Amino acid sequence: MKKIFFIISLLCSLISSAQFNRKTPVEKFEQDLKDNKVTLYILGGIASRATDKDADFAEKYHVSYHDFGCLAPPNLNPYMDYNLLAMAYLTRQHGREWEKDIRKDILGWNRWKEKS
Repeated sequence: MKKIFFIISLLCSLISSAQFNRKTPVEKFEQDLKDNKVTLYILGGIASRATDKDADFAEKYHVSYHDFGCLAPPNLNPYMDYNLLAMAYLTRQHGREWEKDIRKDILGWNRWKEKS
């Protein structure tokens, strides 16, 4: 049983870390913006906590949330950097209005608030 859990964890980790496909956060963000697929990354817990408020935010600001759950990639820095780019984009598009509605547990939120 432990062996199966380990294998599943390893596979999920590899899938999560493969999301950037060797792209930098800037390259990934630019491609996602072009494809209308801007994503905000969250480091959740065992169970995802998506709410109606999350769906409303995603629809209003044309972004989506990705919750890693408990199986996060080994290096979260690219996802944090991507989120910072996404937050700068939201500010350019919507002013600071979005800040009151966004989930405060997205990767990079504290860094964003320190900078602004």
